[in-house]
Amino acid sequence: MASTWKIPMEARRIANIALPAIGEAYLQNLLGVVDAFFIAKLGLTAIDAVGVTNVYSMTYIGVFIAVSTTISVFLSRAVGAKDEARGRSAIWHGLLIVVLIGLILSIISLVFTQPLLHIMGADGVLRRTALPYFSILLGISPLIALFTAQSAAFRAIGDTKTPLHIGLEMNILHIVLDYFLIFGIGSFHGLGLKGAALAMVIARLYAFLRLWMKSRHHPALALHRADLTLSSGLSWRMIKFAVPTTLERLSMRLGQVLYFGLIVRMGVAVYATHNIAGTFTTFASTIGSGFAVAATSTIGQAIGSGNKEAVTTYRFWSYLEAAVSMTFVTMILWSLSPWLGLLFTHDRQVIHLLFIILAIDIVSQPFLAAVLVDTSAIQAGGNSRFPMITTMVGIWLIRTLGVYIFAWRLQFGLPAVWASIATDNALRAGLFLWYRRNRPWVRKLP
Repeated sequence: MASTWKIPMEARRIANIALPAIGEAYLQNLLGVVDAFFIAKLGLTAIDAVGVTNVYSMTYIGVFIAVSTTISVFLSRAVGAKDEARGRSAIWHGLLIVVLIGLILSIISLVFTQPLLHIMGADGVLRRTALPYFSILLGISPLIALFTAQSAAFRAIGDTKTPLHIGLEMNILHIVLDYFLIFGIGSFHGLGLKGAALAMVIARLYAFLRLWMKSRHHPALALHRADLTLSSGLSWRMIKFAVPTTLERLSMRLGQVLYFGLIVRMGVAVYATHNIAGTFTTFASTIGSGFAVAATSTIGQAIGSGNKEAVTTYRFWSYLEAAVSMTFVTMILWSLSPWLGLLFTHDRQVIHLLFIILAIDIVSQPFLAAVLVDTSAIQAGGNSRFPMITTMVGIWLIRTLGVYIFAWRLQFGLPAVWASIATDNALRAGLFLWYRRNRPWVRKLP
């Protein structure tokens, strides 16, 4: 009698952690979609005001995610070693670091609001419109930092369902508040753009408080008075680890700003196509980020427990599941792009170009999956510098330079942009493969 093949336990565990993380990430994106939908009814100036604010907001969130990665790595190892006291200490020090960074960014945003808006070209009416939204949203940076760090702590212990459930609650609350505070009801006439900012603040505060209350029921997460002591040694070790992860995120963001500027100069149709394609491919990259979360949690815990064989197994299944699902989703989007594109435009040139670049992106997905998973795996292995160096090389020497030379100077257009992105992903995937095969990538934390 033929034996039936069973899905390995490691593969199931990766999927069980990754799928809720993917759902939570989609819910986070939905916050911005809802805001854009309601704010669009206030006019183009309001849309532009949100756009210039989001450039800074997304940069700040990238920094908070980078620091939260440090919490995930230190905590997951402590969980694997069954050392709850060490894990709670990592949470406490991580929260202090991320709040401090949030306070610094908040003060900078409030003190230098006018210059920061001017840098983005927001002057006159646009500056006056953006001012309240900018001040409120970026002024609560410590709150966003706390929420991000608290979510990372749950994910580090393998609990991605709790952040997912609370993310759903946050979105429902945000939708109700957004409508009420922007447009009003009855005798209350609404606050416009300021109301949108306040709705986001209240929704974020609610989500953080819910996560905090949930954490009180987890022995690995519930902070006690005895845990609230400062260790200069642990603080310094976490900061040393966090700096490269932060620089990696910032270098990625700055590189995107530069080559996006080149794409804007290629024309309205080209830039519109790039943005539409970026909207589609977010569905695939978000899936990859979910499996990267699973890689951090499982690999960190395997290292903490001393199970070296499981480290390799968890990395393998994280990559395989990410690569297959990301490629599959991108293939569906590519095949449907002639019809999906009509949701955004009826320009035939744009839709034809969209079809071409999504085909290029299909080839890129296995490499992007390797980049996302291996960045998390190697960071969980104790090295945050190599992913930083790899990202800087790929973004600056391959992607940005490739866009400048092939898309801009040689005028091969948008396909050359996406070919440069695919080449960057392939190079970084190759560098990570070389590192894992030729270096002892599991090491002690600094």
